[in-house]
Amino acid sequence: MVRGRLQMKREAARARELAALEQAELERRVAEERAAVDRRLKRKWGNSTSALNHLSGLSRELEKLHQQEARILRERDELVQWLRDGGQSWALLSTRTKLSRQALMKRMRSA
Repeated sequence: MVRGRLQMKREAARARELAALEQAELERRVAEERAAVDRRLKRKWGNSTSALNHLSGLSRELEKLHQQEARILRERDELVQWLRDGGQSWALLSTRTKLSRQALMKRMRSA
């Protein structure tokens, strides 16, 4: 009985050791992947100052695009409303806008 208990303790210790080795290997791989990403980004952007400058530029461009999108959507909604008031069918407007009739009607209610 003592021998069986010792054997079980040894097996549990081996299992813990294997689990620790696997965890260490996983952590090593994650660290290598992070280092590879860091090297790639350093090659691409050089340093953090140039990366921050580029990030600022991207954010400004995105803001401009959002404003342009909002302006285009407002213009489309105005046209849909004007055409609808002029007697055009929801089906025709849906075909032209590539939106469902339900989506068009919902936009007109919320506009």
